[in-house]
Amino acid sequence: MSCQADRSIGQAVIDSLEFAREGGVVAGSVAVAVLERLAEMLADNAGSLDCELRGGRDGEGKPYLDLRVVGSLNLSCQRCLMPMPFGLDIDSRLMLVAPGGEWPDEELAEDGPDAIEASRELAVLPLVEDEVLLALPIVPRHEVCRPPVATETEHRPSPFAALAKLKDH
Repeated sequence: MSCQADRSIGQAVIDSLEFAREGGVVAGSVAVAVLERLAEMLADNAGSLDCELRGGRDGEGKPYLDLRVVGSLNLSCQRCLMPMPFGLDIDSRLMLVAPGGEWPDEELAEDGPDAIEASRELAVLPLVEDEVLLALPIVPRHEVCRPPVATETEHRPSPFAALAKLKDH
């Protein structure tokens, strides 16, 4: 089994199918500052994320990558623009599809595992960054900055009610 723990995950490039076949493991910390696409969504780039990528095969022998990312980011609240801590705990399974191969039907289901095309030179850092970006809220806001929810007990007259009265005359 290939184990590359403590090797810089930011530098890791794997042959994804071989990595899955051998049950490979790459683990380490990634400084938030090196995730360039993520930087524009953050209040600051402090901290690091603990990551682990494991390869394997499911019960049907299909290759997959399991990615785990744990850490905390400081997002910018879109209402008050103040920093907002956001905890990450990502655990995702990515099914590998051979180049030119048929994509699984499960890929179309929302609750099924995602699929990616297998690559002989898959850079791990962009894969980590993609999963982090997908885990972020579309519009991050503090709980106190959320807009109030309208209640159904409040009944306002329709603005067109006056027009209905004019129509009767």
